[in-house]
Amino acid sequence: MGGDYPLGMSSGHNRWSVHSMNHFNRLVLGTHRGSPSVMVNPDDAEARGVKDDDLVRIFNDLSEFHARVKVAPNVKPGQIVSYNGWEPMQYRNWSGANEIEPGMVKWLGFSGGYGHIKYNMLNWQPVPADRWVRCDFEVASE
Repeated sequence: MGGDYPLGMSSGHNRWSVHSMNHFNRLVLGTHRGSPSVMVNPDDAEARGVKDDDLVRIFNDLSEFHARVKVAPNVKPGQIVSYNGWEPMQYRNWSGANEIEPGMVKWLGFSGGYGHIKYNMLNWQPVPADRWVRCDFEVASE
């Protein structure tokens, strides 16, 4: 999923919010860096010449996104952790981690015309596969 790349990206809820509205709360902003980030293993960062808080480009065959790096020894080698909850406008070109996640069509989008189940173009979404998406990263231009 994503191509033949050496790293796998996983996700989950971050520790400081479940809903993105908390990312704009001053008190909560003081508990983290306040911008989208990915956590990487120190060895993976060193192999790519990346230092803590560098802006990186995370990419695969599908697309790419940019985020700041948190070099974290609790991340296993070969893993990137990108927590969810960031607003698209907080990423360069409004492209977040979901841009590199291959997904399948949500079949409910094809049903409808009765009761509360009704197709709406603005409600269409792919079904993301946000666990262990193959990718890589490199230093990005600021």
